[in-house]
Amino acid sequence: MNIKSHENKKVLYLFGISLSILMMLSMIFESFMPKGGWLRSLNDAWSDFRVNSPFFAYGIFSHKDENPFTFSFGALINKPGDKRIVIAAIDNHTLNNLGYPFPRKYYGDMIGKLNKLGAKAIVMDVFTVDPDKSRPESDAAYIRDVKNAGNVVSSMAYDRWNKTFQLPIKGLGAASRYVAIPNMDKGLSSDNKVRNVFLFDPDGMYKDAKDLGLGGRAGELENVNLAGLAPAAYAIYENVPLSGVYARYGVEPYALNFRYPVVRKVHEAWSKENLTEFSVYRWISVFDIIEGKLTEDEKQALKGAVVFVGSTAIGAYDHYPSPFMPNLPGVEVHANVLDNMLNNDFLRPVNAWLVALFVLILIWLPIYLRNYSVLLISSVVGLILLTAVILDYYMLHKVYSFMFANIAVAMIFPFVFVTVHKAVMEGREKKWIKNTFGQYLSPKVVEIITKDPSKLSLGGEKRDMTAMFCDIAGFTTISEKLTPEQLTAMLNNYLSGLTDVILQHDGVVDKFIGDCIMAFWNAPVDLKNHRTSALLAAVDCLAVNNRLNEEARDMIVKPCFRIGLNSGPMTVGNMGSNNRFSYTVIGDAVNLASRLEGANKFFHSRIMASEDVFAEAKDQLEARYLGQIRVVGKAIPVKVYEPLARKGGASPETVKMLQLYGAGIENFYAGKYKEAEKDFKAALGARPGDGPSQFYLELAEQYAKGTPKDWDGSFNLTSK
Repeated sequence: MNIKSHENKKVLYLFGISLSILMMLSMIFESFMPKGGWLRSLNDAWSDFRVNSPFFAYGIFSHKDENPFTFSFGALINKPGDKRIVIAAIDNHTLNNLGYPFPRKYYGDMIGKLNKLGAKAIVMDVFTVDPDKSRPESDAAYIRDVKNAGNVVSSMAYDRWNKTFQLPIKGLGAASRYVAIPNMDKGLSSDNKVRNVFLFDPDGMYKDAKDLGLGGRAGELENVNLAGLAPAAYAIYENVPLSGVYARYGVEPYALNFRYPVVRKVHEAWSKENLTEFSVYRWISVFDIIEGKLTEDEKQALKGAVVFVGSTAIGAYDHYPSPFMPNLPGVEVHANVLDNMLNNDFLRPVNAWLVALFVLILIWLPIYLRNYSVLLISSVVGLILLTAVILDYYMLHKVYSFMFANIAVAMIFPFVFVTVHKAVMEGREKKWIKNTFGQYLSPKVVEIITKDPSKLSLGGEKRDMTAMFCDIAGFTTISEKLTPEQLTAMLNNYLSGLTDVILQHDGVVDKFIGDCIMAFWNAPVDLKNHRTSALLAAVDCLAVNNRLNEEARDMIVKPCFRIGLNSGPMTVGNMGSNNRFSYTVIGDAVNLASRLEGANKFFHSRIMASEDVFAEAKDQLEARYLGQIRVVGKAIPVKVYEPLARKGGASPETVKMLQLYGAGIENFYAGKYKEAEKDFKAALGARPGDGPSQFYLELAEQYAKGTPKDWDGSFNLTSK
């Protein structure tokens, strides 16, 4: 089966083009839609997690009495409410004493008291659009007090659905400094949170400023869209005309930079109970203001402040979820808008074209890296995502909205697709190699079947045998860098060389499983020292592997084989169906040999033999002890060894390394980790790049700082 490279590229390129178009269309679509789409929903969810991440970290790592939203890095991304803003709260205490709705003269009393305390601006987030027919004198008193104050912003009602307006009661507009709209629903996101606000009515529905009854001030509102409560308060606080505020901000949406809430005491001047509220800004009860029951601290807070008057009583206020709170009173949203205006820290978007460029680059990066190993691709993707997360937090610190979800989607989707595609293609390539080479049988098996045709019948026998698995390390990466013709030639050359060695040592090549050779000893003919034969064959196989690599100087990549060996009781014979079968070996001991081949990756070794195999030939080999391992599915650990050469056949540097490595192993398992570090460093000096020495050096350095509680001298391998 010939797998054509251009067919693989076609699938990946089609995916890349499709995802690129989808992302670009989604970003364009969301730029025109107030509530956005799936990308904005992901960004909103991430932004909520981001500002709350210090809180999550606080719950895990801290037990100190500190604000969880500023824990650790939280102070860099989260800010408290501006102390120049205070909420005059129409709370339960106020309603219990004045009723609901209470006569408007009490609003007037409150306004008078606030001005005596030095409030700079008073913003009424309450509707007074219908006259109090039963108490007209109450309305008159309220209007008189508003006029005397000269710094009050009154609210008018705006029904966006029906596009109708309700002005304040007659005379209130003329008495107020400004009349504004409190409606924030235009800026609601898909999860019903206020994330983006319009400071001025974006629809421009109300243009007749003279109807507001502002007298001479109506002139400054010519060609100015109707203002929200926050910009009106800002104009009073900064002593600038509202037209100047409009010229600066216009009708563009602004992304709110939410302030975090804190726990504060309430009714401090008179309550003997330790009453608290969880709010962004300081709440002072309207009734406490009217009664004059305020602490000096509360009086100082009101001096020079912008006071928003709104309901915080349970069931009597409009609820808006925020990233920090599930139910935030609407009056605090207006306060947060003013806070952002006073501190000039609305979240600024990163240039959309720049984000689009990043998205396109990141979509195609995993596709470009498709020919590299999954480990490399994973490392690159992981590093980029980690960098993007750090950059996102930094951008928030610099008051920018980074659109992290766009970056994450652009990386994760192609990464998953490329990874799955590589796995599928690797499976197809393995199958192709198996079909190509699986027809070859050991000559000894052919000879025995020729002499005794009865062995063609299904069945088997149990024997003490040795099994070997020999596999190419990093085969996927190698296969991706070669054409099918080059891959076939390479495998033929190397597998032929290793097969010859196995046959020379009286082994049987059971099958070729892709790039893997499965062989066994002591069947179908008896072999007395089959363990020794298998070990010597393994050592010679690596020698042939090294020789072939030296000869293949013009090869792009050079394969490196890993070998696993185990002996024990196995069942051998013809296995399969009546029409298709093969002479093979099965059993638990065979499975362990396969596991040991894969376990070489753990120690970075080339050959791994179980103690059962090694004990028979230990005097004929230059070898070393690797450790005790528990493979997947086994509870009892197995001692494993690595043969490096025949006795006396190792190079001087290898002999020196084995001596130092042996000393390191002895010190390591005696708990002398510092001494072991020195030994393994010396072993690496004698033979640079030695895998097991590097493995134990890193482990000794780690254990010198503290041995794991569950360390019993064995290594648990969690993968095959």
